[in-house]
Amino acid sequence: MNSRLYSEVTAKYGDAPANATEALAHVLCAHANLPDDHMAVQATRDLYGDGVRTGLTMGDLRAIQAQLDAIEQPQDADVVHLRRT
Repeated sequence: MNSRLYSEVTAKYGDAPANATEALAHVLCAHANLPDDHMAVQATRDLYGDGVRTGLTMGDLRAIQAQLDAIEQPQDADVVHLRRT
């Protein structure tokens, strides 16, 4: 990757995530415009009936992030600073 592109990517999304907490914040940053009902991780489809999907929505991931932020930690879980366009 050239240095200009790297600079643009890191300015928008921050550094590459180094752990699961950072990865969650990174996903939320990269997909900030998706609605809460968007399926982010699909576990099953049609297993519980026609059209029934299970998994995690963007809203679920945002709720998990909020719960992580509420837990007393040495640093905030939301280490990727969102920049909305």
